[in-house]
Amino acid sequence: MNASKAAHSEVVRDLEQAVMGLCGRQVEIRIEDTMEGDAQAPPRTFELVRAVMVPEGTHLKCYLNLTQHISIPVFADGRTRLEVEGPGGTRMISVDLQAGLQYRLRWL
Repeated sequence: MNASKAAHSEVVRDLEQAVMGLCGRQVEIRIEDTMEGDAQAPPRTFELVRAVMVPEGTHLKCYLNLTQHISIPVFADGRTRLEVEGPGGTRMISVDLQAGLQYRLRWL
C-alpha cells in the first residue's frame, strides 16, 4: 500500500470511529452549493441511527433510520474534518470541490 492510500485509510478509519461514537445523538445537516453560496436543501435535524463507511472509503453513510441515509463524501486531504469544541460542539465538514457542495453536520 502506498503512503497516500495508507494516509487515506487512517483518516477514514479515524473519522468512522469518531462518528460512530456520536450515534444516538441529534444532528443537523446542511448541504450548501459552494458555487452559488445557496443551500441545496433546508437544514434537516435527525437522530444519527448508524454511521457506516463504504468499503472504498469514499463516503460515510449517515443513517436517519434503518433504510434512509445521507452519503457524505470523505477526503483525506483536509477537505473533510471533524471539529470538537467541547461537549455539544462537534461538527463535521466535508467540501466536495468537484460537485461544488459543502456538507456541514452539527451534533446537538
